[in-house]
Amino acid sequence: MLLFIERYPYNLNDIVKENLTIRDVLKDIVPVPAEEKQCSFGYVGYCYSKVAGDVVFFLPKVVLTGEQNKESGDDTIFGASPQDIINFESDKVESKFTEEGYKEYKKFLFTLSIWIYRVICVYKQTYNDNILEYKEHQTESSSRKQQYNTLLDVIIALKDFNKNNQEYFTFIAKNAHSGYNKINWNKTISSSQAFIQGGRPVYLEPVNRKKTVNFDEELLIIYLSILNYIHEMYGFSFEINVHYPLISPKKLEQSYIKNNMGCRRLKQIKYKYYSDKALKIWHLCYAFFDKRHQLSMNRDSEDFLFAKDFEHLFEVMIDTLVVGNDKRELQKELTEQRDGKLVDHLFIGKGLIGQSDLPAAQTYYIGDSKYYKRFKDDRILLGDKSVYKQYTYAKNVIQWNMDSFLKGEDKEGQPRLRDTLTEGYNPIPNFFISARIPNRQNGGDKFLSFDDKELKVQESGVQLNRQFENRLFDRDTLLLCHYDVNFLYIVSLYGRNNKSAQTAWREYIRREFRRKMQDTLNQLYTFWMLQPREGMDCRQFIQKNFYQLNGKLYRPSDDSNCLVLALMKNDKLDMWEKLFKIKPETVNEETVHAKGLLDMLQPYFCISEPFELGENSISPFF
Repeated sequence: MLLFIERYPYNLNDIVKENLTIRDVLKDIVPVPAEEKQCSFGYVGYCYSKVAGDVVFFLPKVVLTGEQNKESGDDTIFGASPQDIINFESDKVESKFTEEGYKEYKKFLFTLSIWIYRVICVYKQTYNDNILEYKEHQTESSSRKQQYNTLLDVIIALKDFNKNNQEYFTFIAKNAHSGYNKINWNKTISSSQAFIQGGRPVYLEPVNRKKTVNFDEELLIIYLSILNYIHEMYGFSFEINVHYPLISPKKLEQSYIKNNMGCRRLKQIKYKYYSDKALKIWHLCYAFFDKRHQLSMNRDSEDFLFAKDFEHLFEVMIDTLVVGNDKRELQKELTEQRDGKLVDHLFIGKGLIGQSDLPAAQTYYIGDSKYYKRFKDDRILLGDKSVYKQYTYAKNVIQWNMDSFLKGEDKEGQPRLRDTLTEGYNPIPNFFISARIPNRQNGGDKFLSFDDKELKVQESGVQLNRQFENRLFDRDTLLLCHYDVNFLYIVSLYGRNNKSAQTAWREYIRREFRRKMQDTLNQLYTFWMLQPREGMDCRQFIQKNFYQLNGKLYRPSDDSNCLVLALMKNDKLDMWEKLFKIKPETVNEETVHAKGLLDMLQPYFCISEPFELGENSISPFF
């Protein structure tokens, strides 16, 4: 397999395989400039190169998260330059790593290749737009036969069938070998000379029972030989628990593929099979030989499935896995806003302050996907344009929500962001979500793991937009967080296309968004619960002292008898200064005001001990 990285600048005249340059290998696959010496390619996906006689994979740019080149500081994959490891099967590449490391990286690359391919296939089933370049070459058809569009499609089907049918293979092997070593006494007595020893005949050359050709066994030998060939040629690993004298990869290539003996022999023995699993194996083997034969012939044909804009695919994956169908049920003006802005991800969920599941007490979660290359410190650098655009998304959502309530329009299922008593606003969780790969620096024991489903907080990934300090519940106070998801887990979950697994992760990730955002608020603010003292007209008190209380109080729901008070923490001076450029003296000044505010509230409200937001944010303190 030949490996290229999306958007990485390659030297086109470098030789990669059998005196073939990058230009030679790719010129019939993607547009290659004739005069330029260097070029980057904006593709992700799979193809078969007739010129190189090998599979070519363009991997997404997020794989460039390995150790950096210490001398040049250039991007690397596994600590090596992408230019140096194009032909990952070469001895030159193998010498760059330890034997264990080479096997580990090789297994990872081929596994990732499968899932990238599956992502594109799943996307193609749902969307039919111009970001895909695709061509189908399957000519055989049958009512029992699945249509395999590419060679890798067949390989994946072979791999899945092998993984799910180990018991069937063991049964066939035991049945084929039962009684194989029993002696045929009739033939032994009639054809062999006996010697008498101790009064008993002894036969030195007994004749074993000869078995007739077992067609199940022959089909299984062909099937397992194909798996062995795929392992040798493309690096895919298979679990094989039965042992047969297999057809060598060289013979399989020359006779069964190039001379089309595989298809001919399978047609000769097809009439012997009746069981569903045997027929499935037959069709898989035939599809493999037929596809490989087409690619080995000197024809003007290609076999490929490319995405030209993988950034869009990443956005679709995140929207499918995080939002699901929820965005379709929202009013169009929320996602396609009147100023022309299009929101990537939007759903309604439980608020950060309250614990109620009632729609009015919930809030909007607004997200934006960032398919960016990472830098040396494993960070994503966001431009000012992206940040302020994200704030604008939230402001537009708030205004739409306010308009709908002020105009008396249908508000069923919508959160009520503004509390009419305190005029405080329910905080809107606003976030970026970007792709990471757990490498040696950031992955620890989850290095290159496809199973790590955790949501990570991007370091220094919290920003605050506000007009006034110490007003969490002001409509202009917008907290913007930045999180990372494991790209490997995302592509495998989307590529598997298992709806129940996707639903389970969606529930998990939404809980994580809420929990981590609450953790951020807990670091920045101290929270108290307030309950009116008996006989006190607290509504009049709030109206009279509105200027001092504005943005600091919020009532989680209209029927609640409790208020939440949020004030800046004075023991987080370094955090306020580092993240939001708020001077320590400003925080100290607000802290002095906060103490006076608590003293002013004491005669009118019962004030709880400070508490932290959590799964059940508001507890019965009284």
